[in-house]
Amino acid sequence: MLSHEESTDLLDSTMSVLGTDFTTSTPQSGTGVIDEWLVELRKAENATEITTTLEQVKTELESGQINTTELSQLFDRLATQTVEFSTLMGSEGDIAPRLEGLSSALRSLAGQLGNQ
Repeated sequence: MLSHEESTDLLDSTMSVLGTDFTTSTPQSGTGVIDEWLVELRKAENATEITTTLEQVKTELESGQINTTELSQLFDRLATQTVEFSTLMGSEGDIAPRLEGLSSALRSLAGQLGNQ
């Protein structure tokens, strides 16, 4: 897996992408960071479910005909899985709380998409 510094950099990149105004950005703008997560998550034994959901998000973003209801549901599922994954990180360091923050951002994005 990633070093602590690499993990925090990837989390920062992810939060930056999620903080972008999705009404003015292209859906594909997040696929690069998704690819980075997929590379790392595929190395972890306990990340099969979150990896599958992330692959579904990427497929939806690249489809050209985005179903916002489906994407909202995927982001909500990903938020739940991220919180569950954060519990596996233990209490040392700041990765678990940062993953919980990521989960909140994903849930917020799911809500925004669900209200369109």
